Amino acid sequence: MRTEPEQHATSGNVTVSRVQHGPSQARVTSISGPRGRDFVLVAGIGVASDYYVRLALDLNQVGTVHAIDLPGFGGVPHGKQTPGIEGFADLVEAAITQLELDDPVLVGHSMGSQVVTEVAARRSDLSTIVLIGPVVNSAESSIARQAWRLAQCAGREPFAITVHVLISYVLCGPWWFFKVLPKMMNYPIEERLPHVRAHTLILRGQHDATSPRSWARHLCDITPHARAWEIPSAAHSVMYAHAGAVAALIIEHMQHPEAAHDDPRDRQIDQRTNPDERRSLVRFLSRLRGGATTLRGMVTGDDALVARGSRRSLAGYDGPHDSPDVDAVPLDAAEAAEDESTSEAARTTD
Repeated sequence: MRTEPEQHATSGNVTVSRVQHGPSQARVTSISGPRGRDFVLVAGIGVASDYYVRLALDLNQVGTVHAIDLPGFGGVPHGKQTPGIEGFADLVEAAITQLELDDPVLVGHSMGSQVVTEVAARRSDLSTIVLIGPVVNSAESSIARQAWRLAQCAGREPFAITVHVLISYVLCGPWWFFKVLPKMMNYPIEERLPHVRAHTLILRGQHDATSPRSWARHLCDITPHARAWEIPSAAHSVMYAHAGAVAALIIEHMQHPEAAHDDPRDRQIDQRTNPDERRSLVRFLSRLRGGATTLRGMVTGDDALVARGSRRSLAGYDGPHDSPDVDAVPLDAAEAAEDESTSEAARTTD
């Protein structure tokens, strides 16, 4: 059943609305773009969805982007009952219905990949999904081990994303975070992916310890229509550090879904990635001011501030990104290169 948003705020091309499903609600930040396929972005556990800002800027060149803040994340209120992955998926479905989206491209990062998987497993009308750094690796399914793996990634993440995640965790609060955490740890993604009929793109960073190469390969193998790619030099938050390359892969996947059945090494993809971090002072201040405004809106529940802050943050980047300093590789090619390197090292030792 369609529900009307509780709040509706607009700033330039950014609109913020609320979605209600039962006792739970989500906030949707929409960036209007050219007429075409819409993108729905779902963030990881505890994280505010504005860490998708760089990816959203690139995807926005070909379509409208909707970033979802789930209950308890990014200042969105939550009830006493923890929705779990299935409940979060209900809200994403409610957003698709409320926004009247026709076959949007669903993109999930970390725990968001579980939510996207659950939605796609239920709906045969979705044709395209993207799982970035999917969790939880079943070979290391303890909270302690996953915490260690996340810590290993932290040293390779950009400073800005580390600060953003820490602020998001404070905003989420430890009580809610640790109520949601068991839901993430226990979600049976391996049981649900075989039911997904959408063309699936699995992406990981080369140094993503939480979503290792063997895990990504396994998920690719059990998903009916899937392919997997790896971004060199990246860690868990690959969609922030290398937004252009990730966006190029998503757009290519959306436009050429049949390529999932081809040998990806025979295809040439127009890959783009972020230029270096040397920006003008004006742009830096725009990003800083935008982030502060968005945070204030999240804390106070003022969606007009969230919309205004998002618009300012978008204006602070030189998008779309087009500096070709990173070449994504198919997972098969990454595995082959590592095997060759290992063999060479063994021969040298002998």
